[in-house]
Amino acid sequence: MKDGKWVEPRYTNKEIFEKDYAKLDLSGTDVKCPGCKLTVTLTRKNAAGKTAGWCKQCNRPVTL
Repeated sequence: MKDGKWVEPRYTNKEIFEKDYAKLDLSGTDVKCPGCKLTVTLTRKNAAGKTAGWCKQCNRPVTL
């Protein structure tokens, strides 16, 4: 499993993140959160096609 990175700029809450990454990708990739090392599934895409997921433990978005 690959190590993830924080999404920049830092999103302060999940609602803003979900607005920017509006498309769902149900075949998401699993990565390790850079903070707590838990598995995060990248299930969201933005308009540019970049995928990301939300770490519930750290309350921050993660990408590849």
